[in-house]
Amino acid sequence: MNKKSRVVALCWAVAFVLCGTAAQAAQGPGACVTCHTFLGGELARPVVEWNGSIHQQNGITCDLCHGGDASVDVGNVQGLAGQGFADRMSRAMSKDHGFIGKPSGKALFTMCGQCHRQSVDRYAKSIMGKAYLDQKGGPSCVTCHQAHRNTIPAVPKVCESCHKDTTGFDQIDPMDVTASTVNALSGIRIKIAQEKTTGKKPPFIPVFPSDLDPFQIGFLAFGAVIVMFIIGYIVYVALEKRR
Repeated sequence: MNKKSRVVALCWAVAFVLCGTAAQAAQGPGACVTCHTFLGGELARPVVEWNGSIHQQNGITCDLCHGGDASVDVGNVQGLAGQGFADRMSRAMSKDHGFIGKPSGKALFTMCGQCHRQSVDRYAKSIMGKAYLDQKGGPSCVTCHQAHRNTIPAVPKVCESCHKDTTGFDQIDPMDVTASTVNALSGIRIKIAQEKTTGKKPPFIPVFPSDLDPFQIGFLAFGAVIVMFIIGYIVYVALEKRR
């Protein structure tokens, strides 16, 4: 490719990026965000919470979770008459475009599973996940992670909304609570109670963390070798001086 061809290709690439940016700007915020913001109050709260969230930052828009047609042109929403607004609302929330509103039960798990399949499958098999699906009071995904301002919940603080005693909850996997987890929690609580009574004593041989990744293990091993080398060198120098 000669110099002239490269310049032409570069110009086309720049034009493509600029056109794509302009198209995105022309699309605006979408019918869902525009209308809910206009309606205000509780109906605007989902938009307020969604703005700046991890989902908003990654381009997860309302219609990807709730269905419907966010591309409906609402124009100047403040200037719409009652019937005009109702018409656009019905088009945006049309079931023909898959509008599901507020999903719950299996529909909620299916929705979240579009991006978080592995986590949803694990939770659905847990005691709490089964209790939710069987409508026995178990928490759903949004109970802990929130629906629009999605966060990684702080355990055990988030658990306090349902559990009075959260002792040891920070040492179990809240996404995969099974019968064995409950038994393990009992052992953890007994150990914590004993430590409170007798005082926590450090083990004679330090317990090596089991949750380290290969890089961390390798880094620690390399550090240990360096420390042993330094100790060996110091011992060697000390012995040489005694001669």
